[in-house]
Amino acid sequence: MKVGVFWRKFRNVEQQRRITPDKIYDDAYEEAYHHYSALKSAGYDVCLIEWKKDPRKTLEDIKRQKVDIIFNASSLKEIAFLETFGIPYVGSGIDLVPLNKAQRKEIVAYNKLPTPKFTIVDDADNIPDIDLNYPLFVKPIEGRGSAGISDENIIYEPEQLPKVVRKITDKIGQKALIEEFIEGREVTVGIIGYRNPKVLPIVEIEYNSTKTNTFEHKMYDKEIIHCPANIRKEEEKRIKNVALKVYKILNAKDYSRIDMILGKDGIPYFLEINTFAGLTMDSQKDQEGNMKVHHGYMGYAAKAAGMTSDKFIGIILESAIERYGLRDEDSKKLTS
Repeated sequence: MKVGVFWRKFRNVEQQRRITPDKIYDDAYEEAYHHYSALKSAGYDVCLIEWKKDPRKTLEDIKRQKVDIIFNASSLKEIAFLETFGIPYVGSGIDLVPLNKAQRKEIVAYNKLPTPKFTIVDDADNIPDIDLNYPLFVKPIEGRGSAGISDENIIYEPEQLPKVVRKITDKIGQKALIEEFIEGREVTVGIIGYRNPKVLPIVEIEYNSTKTNTFEHKMYDKEIIHCPANIRKEEEKRIKNVALKVYKILNAKDYSRIDMILGKDGIPYFLEINTFAGLTMDSQKDQEGNMKVHHGYMGYAAKAAGMTSDKFIGIILESAIERYGLRDEDSKKLTS
């Protein structure tokens, strides 16, 4: 069985490039190479495939390499392409990935799971009366990689809103999702698998000189990470229970990460599901000390669960192989 690992330049920083082009780095290749190396170590026949602007050339590469399944850690464009040509792939599908943050929150709330109340604004000059409790938090409705997020996104007074909304609508080109800011502890839960999903140890993200998990804070590994999170057993059970329910309700496949705030009331509030969560298990810098690739939150969780990269990435791949019924004798290496 041949596995192709998709990668595309700037796939995780496209939005932030519009705001701070001088403060971003592109780790798309390095992340894909991490997955490639892990799968190769696990004994799979694997190759790297770069996403081309002309999808026909990408298809030619897949056929030439005789790829059976794609490990897709890239974006929606690739999923639409893979679905169109009937190519099996790792990760969530066209039923979940195109949904914006508001739509996902609506589904979660409909299923009676806790998530902050919210509204949507698309014009900084015509913000309607907002029936939400301050402070508020503003973010792109389809944001990725903490794009457009800085401490100013926490809103304490109505007059602060237009500037931040304008940053999102004008510079990123998206609607602004405005939700009640829940004070508490930021936690994130990685889940792998599909038929019998496994919940990984909880990661707690503590801020270092910031009030929230900003783009620079996250992408330059400035957080203080606790994994497993130092929380009480009953809170751990509650968080994992909500995360698993969200994973199943949204029909996530093979791997995803559920971001939450553990409120001061002990309730884990759903913020977002990341269907292209970072899976890297280390961070790297070049000889000049510049970041090359940052440490994935799910990578911290996998290490806390005692997994090596080949075991971790292999289990995710095996989930997709099983979903598509592609399993053969050579693909049973990591089913123990």
